[in-house]
Amino acid sequence: GFNMLLQLTIGREMEKSIGSIRFFLVYISAGIFGFVMGGNFAATGIASTGASGSLFGIIALTLLDLLYTWKERQRPWVDLTWIALDVVISFVLGLLPGLDNFSHIGGFLMGLVAGICILHSPAALRKRIKQDEPPYTPIQSKFNDGVPVNSGVSNFLKSPIGFFKGRKPLWWAWWLIRAAALAAVFAVFIVLLNNFY
Repeated sequence: GFNMLLQLTIGREMEKSIGSIRFFLVYISAGIFGFVMGGNFAATGIASTGASGSLFGIIALTLLDLLYTWKERQRPWVDLTWIALDVVISFVLGLLPGLDNFSHIGGFLMGLVAGICILHSPAALRKRIKQDEPPYTPIQSKFNDGVPVNSGVSNFLKSPIGFFKGRKPLWWAWWLIRAAALAAVFAVFIVLLNNFY
């Protein structure tokens, strides 16, 4: 019941904010990673079902979004308190017999990494490098008042070299952090999967 409530509130808002494709990628990857982590560390003979790993991935995404836009929020401490409360309640519920906190932890970790990889850069970084990013859009182009609005993906596909032209060192550093986070979580996933089998 509590998980469903979180999905209908936090999940719905996050999907509206970042679009269905990004939401889907985080939701699915967090769920898979959570189950694999639970399979490695949960007590023997305990079945693990449900979408709590995916849900924790979305909570991690919400936390990242809050941290990225902290100065632009009206009441960031209130938002942070609600997120912390959601995490605490979910972890307490995870202590009940038959529930798996390891899948919660795995989903949360994967949500953080996936969020770092797919969310826009933090607002403070964008301000420092004086480079804004287009609003979140689906993969295909949208039309706004008859004028096509291209996503970053379509801009990259049209001109891969042009996409990287004129980027500042801080931008490159952030992309290296993203690549390193993705490589690290992929390596951990392979190790956990190998260990499970």
